[in-house]
Amino acid sequence: MNRTMIRLALTAALLASTTPVLAAPSALLRCDGFGRRVSTGESVARGLVILGTLGLFGSAEADNPAARETGDKGIQACTDAMADQRVTGNPIRRAEVFLARGFRHYEMGHFAAAEEDAKTAQTMVVPDPAKPAFDRTVGVSALLLQALIRTAENKPEEAETLALAAAARRPWGNFTIEQALTVLMLSPTISPGEAKLLDRHFQLWPGSMRAQAREAAGDWAGAASDYAAVIKARVEGDEVLEARRAAVLALAGDTAGAEAAVKAVRQRIDELATKASGTDNAAQVAGQKVARADEMVQLARAQLALLAGRTDDAKAVLAGRERWLAPAPIVARVIANAQAKLGNSGIGSLSLDPAKVLADARAVKLNDLSGKKIVGLMMIAWPRYEDIDKANDFGKDIALPVPQVKQETARDGATLKIGLQREGATDTGNEAMLVLAANVAATRGAAEYAIVQRNSSLRLPREGLSDAFQTWQIVFPTDALWESQKGRSISIAAVQAELAPQFPAPPPVAKR
Repeated sequence: MNRTMIRLALTAALLASTTPVLAAPSALLRCDGFGRRVSTGESVARGLVILGTLGLFGSAEADNPAARETGDKGIQACTDAMADQRVTGNPIRRAEVFLARGFRHYEMGHFAAAEEDAKTAQTMVVPDPAKPAFDRTVGVSALLLQALIRTAENKPEEAETLALAAAARRPWGNFTIEQALTVLMLSPTISPGEAKLLDRHFQLWPGSMRAQAREAAGDWAGAASDYAAVIKARVEGDEVLEARRAAVLALAGDTAGAEAAVKAVRQRIDELATKASGTDNAAQVAGQKVARADEMVQLARAQLALLAGRTDDAKAVLAGRERWLAPAPIVARVIANAQAKLGNSGIGSLSLDPAKVLADARAVKLNDLSGKKIVGLMMIAWPRYEDIDKANDFGKDIALPVPQVKQETARDGATLKIGLQREGATDTGNEAMLVLAANVAATRGAAEYAIVQRNSSLRLPREGLSDAFQTWQIVFPTDALWESQKGRSISIAAVQAELAPQFPAPPPVAKR
């Protein structure tokens, strides 16, 4: 999943939520934007006897996310909605309302009230057939909310326990793992639990979260290795990431590797700079990339000069700039290394306090985990209950021998491209794609595979962040790209044992 695409989709949804509402919405719509919860899978396939009345009483209002109230008004709307027959008659819907009120309490800094609502939502008694899906959706969101509350209360150990508990309920869910890691990565220290989660995320998505965590922890060689794998997975490379890798290699003490990386990326930056002239959007994007990449090249050059004992060269680079937009761990370490040899001259960035650079960056991250910004993400993207029959629908699509799944070579035969067209919560779709990829790999006699590219069509229905269509590019041990990606390999046996049972194949049709 492309994280930039997620941010764009969320931004669009948040803007849409400001649309004026013409009809007077009910308290339920003003609470979380959704009406009664009833689905074909719940009411027909399983029968009303199983799930009770399902909140069938009351108005059949259409969902209207634009009606959501924020702050204290949102809290009151959710409180009023508790008496709505559509809520009293359905424990799942009631849990969602408690969760929404918890989000609003968190928004207003009412942490004790937010935690009480989160726990109530998490422990709601729901019918046994729905319990596994409930725990993997509403239960996950309730645990993530409690993790953020503990973070806001400066209780990092408890926050980590809750974040890991949320991820454990969806151990192959890329979105859930990312949300948990936003809490865990506030600390530069990588705990054993966080390390396992970072490893899993690196398997599921060719992105740089693990590299960033390793940077913050001072594991420069590990970060450089991760960046190399990510760059290889990208079709057209990435000048900013390549420059960042050069800086990290220099901090790892790999002079030869860093010098080679600097030389290669400076050529690419020069080429990109030719596209930065002009005023159109493409030129602006190119200009931003050039500026960001060039900063990290300068930091790499400064560190290389320090390694070689050329302190005057390092001073020339660092004294000429008072401010850096590069990642704080890299900036802080290069400055600290320079000050250890040159002292704090009070000139340019040599006057900066490395500890303050890191503290300021952490403060920004903490601020991003509070207030309206994060609550907007909670309300529209965090998991809500997903019909338990969705997994069965995916099971029909991915069952062996998967003849209905489109398969084609990509990158001139370097990867295999597979696709799946069915809307579902993003983690559900991700899990189904993992099983599909394993099934395809099994038909080719492979024991493992690696994901080198993922694209999806994002939606924001009542289940939270969802995908309507996914395409992946995967590689196997016999492919040329495998050498750079084998550290991200996924075991087919593990996927088939842990995930395949969640997506049962339809029973065979009896022959007449």
